[in-house]
Amino acid sequence: MEFDTLFMVALQSSLVLGLVHGVNPCGHSWLVLAPFVAGSKDGKRVFSLTSAFIFGTTLGCLAIGLALGLLSTGLPESVLTITDWVTAVIIIALGAILIWRPHLLHSHDHDHDHDHDHHHEHEHEHDHCHKDGHCHGHSHAPKLDKKNVTLVGLATIGFVNMIVPCPTVALMYSYSLNSASWINSVAVFAIYALGTGVSMALVIYAIFKATSAMRKLQKSWIEPAIMRSVGVLTILFGSYTIYADYLG
Repeated sequence: MEFDTLFMVALQSSLVLGLVHGVNPCGHSWLVLAPFVAGSKDGKRVFSLTSAFIFGTTLGCLAIGLALGLLSTGLPESVLTITDWVTAVIIIALGAILIWRPHLLHSHDHDHDHDHDHHHEHEHEHDHCHKDGHCHGHSHAPKLDKKNVTLVGLATIGFVNMIVPCPTVALMYSYSLNSASWINSVAVFAIYALGTGVSMALVIYAIFKATSAMRKLQKSWIEPAIMRSVGVLTILFGSYTIYADYLG
């Protein structure tokens, strides 16, 4: 297999798909963060939340890339040949489906119930015994660092979001399974994470500076258009994989 040429194509495609993934109004990217940052006046907190989510997303990407890369190194040549054809056909079919029915593989119910019902049950047991001595028994429940809990939670969500497959990562899955190199596999997913992180950070910054940006990005036509573009890129990569391996 011509891993050098194919690797460069995979890297470039992954970067583009990562940038697309970061701005796509789906349940895998900035929509998860939007409720936490919309209307916020604390720039440092917005930065911390965004960084935590991107950190989790990056860890998820690296974990997938490493797992698939290690798997590919143990496959015999005969199996790799079959895997080449099967994965190429699958991602071409996937790309066609994304162009034909963009919501079919990526239908998210955007009715996220972000009802932030902050039930402040602080269990303040103020035992003010002022009769026989000052027994100010302020037995507060153990305090949790709300900021740290939120950061860990968002990092976890970012990680899980990457583990749950999104159509935009089909290209990387295909390449990694055929790469026979865990380094190349990790690199492809890392560049995808970089693209996602950069574009997502820019979107969150826009939301922070002007909450109206979120409403503009939630137009109904945006996600289908993005997914169709992903479909075209996916078909091109699948076709190039077959060409580079067997026809070039």
